[in-house]
Amino acid sequence: MQSKIRTRARIKPLALAVVSFVVSGAAHAWDGVVSGAIYAVEITGGNNYGFRVFVTGVTNMCGSGSNWAFLNEADSNYKTYVAAILAAKAQGSPVIVYSTSENGYCHIGYISVQ
Repeated sequence: MQSKIRTRARIKPLALAVVSFVVSGAAHAWDGVVSGAIYAVEITGGNNYGFRVFVTGVTNMCGSGSNWAFLNEADSNYKTYVAAILAAKAQGSPVIVYSTSENGYCHIGYISVQ
């Protein structure tokens, strides 16, 4: 019985360390994190980088050289992203755009409206 308790006591700190490592790794998984006001949006065909977002002063959104980031109509939560981005643009609210490089362009994965 004592052996099991000691083993569990050793496993807890190890498990916490592993969880901390995994969580911190996920936080750094973005290719680009930029912030500022949205100065333009472009809309085109739903799966042709359909909703494009430009942030003031940003010339390289995610290391790919693209100065815009996109969403496609098929993306999860697409309508909510678009609504939040358009509201931020209309109000002049700053945003933080997290994106990943995809085929030379920046695919939005997370948005924070400030």
